Amino acid sequence: MTVSSVNEGRGGKQPGPHVEKRLNAAFVKKAPPGRHTDGGGLYLQVDGSGARRWILRVVVHGVRRDLGLGSANVVSLADARDKSHEMRRLIAAGGNPKVRRRENEGRATTFAELAKRVHHSKFKDNKSNGKHVAQWIKTLETYAFPVLGDLSVEDVSQDDIERVIDPIWTTKPETARRVLQRIKTVFDHACGRGLRSRGNPTTGMRGLMRKQGDQVKHFAAIDFMEIDRLFSTFKDSNDVGALALLFTLFTASRSGPVRAATWSEMDAGLEIWSIPAEKMKTKKEFMVPLSIPARDVLLRAQERRTNGSDLVFPSPSKPKNMISENTMRKLLQTIFPGSTVHGLRSTFRTWVTEIIRVDQDVAELCLAHSLGGKVEQAVDFHPELTRVFHRELTHLEIMLVGS
Repeated sequence: MTVSSVNEGRGGKQPGPHVEKRLNAAFVKKAPPGRHTDGGGLYLQVDGSGARRWILRVVVHGVRRDLGLGSANVVSLADARDKSHEMRRLIAAGGNPKVRRRENEGRATTFAELAKRVHHSKFKDNKSNGKHVAQWIKTLETYAFPVLGDLSVEDVSQDDIERVIDPIWTTKPETARRVLQRIKTVFDHACGRGLRSRGNPTTGMRGLMRKQGDQVKHFAAIDFMEIDRLFSTFKDSNDVGALALLFTLFTASRSGPVRAATWSEMDAGLEIWSIPAEKMKTKKEFMVPLSIPARDVLLRAQERRTNGSDLVFPSPSKPKNMISENTMRKLLQTIFPGSTVHGLRSTFRTWVTEIIRVDQDVAELCLAHSLGGKVEQAVDFHPELTRVFHRELTHLEIMLVGS
């Protein structure tokens, strides 16, 4: 029985594996921005930034979906066509491509694991320039793996990548550009394979980094004596980005859990924020005592809650999605150029250790940092964390009101 007859028997004629081969390899490399069809539901999507990826438009259980087949820098035209054919056969047989993909590849792939797979796939047929092949993975092992290696590709943020790139951005500019490009390639693969749902975290990073050739300035903590500028700028704002920044400041949390925070994680009195283990880098549940300023932010966020969304800080343009990391970063940089949201955590550490003079271990627990054998569960220190958070925020309130 032929493929076409099988498909017809399942509810209508389906295109064969390579219907209307409209594209060629040369065009794929030089295609202008836009969506270019190859036929049979397969498209080459070229973004304004030049990023190229394959998309397969299909109908799964009566619902039209766009399936990512990977970056055109990683997946060739021939491979994209083969993947397209495989997906369409699976759908015709009543299967679900996303379920298959998760079964095959899982969701817990680390950056190091995926980078090695991408390296092998990228150079498996390369018979020349062995030095370049070796250097490709060596640069990632040297610069990226110490920071990103053990992180799930789903959890890596722009702040994490910035920690890799910033120390060498001006001292080793060519190496920094290569490392950033190779990290981008790994995440193109992750997005294309369904291992990451939040897009490529390297997108737009070059524009956010300072000019190469400038004097080296690490993105240090914002001086706590200048925090009043952040507060005075946004204290009366109900803009979701401003609220997210203030909540980050008042909880000393990473931007990821803040952006993904839901109302179901807040207790009824808005006194405790319980962050699920899957949202924490430590992979352990963490409870954040909420001070009065933090609760005030939540009350203002509740006022703008619409459509029953459970997200505390939804995207202004796409309420079903959480606010983007770029939105928070750009807003912060209108006040502190060159700063990062992650820097607010460093500000907190300096504040509580040098000004309030709490124990260093407690300060690290407030930041949800693991202390190895000393203390494994931050929740055990809940009374002490509550005291620190409330004392820190009382100090902050006095300072801000005084300013």
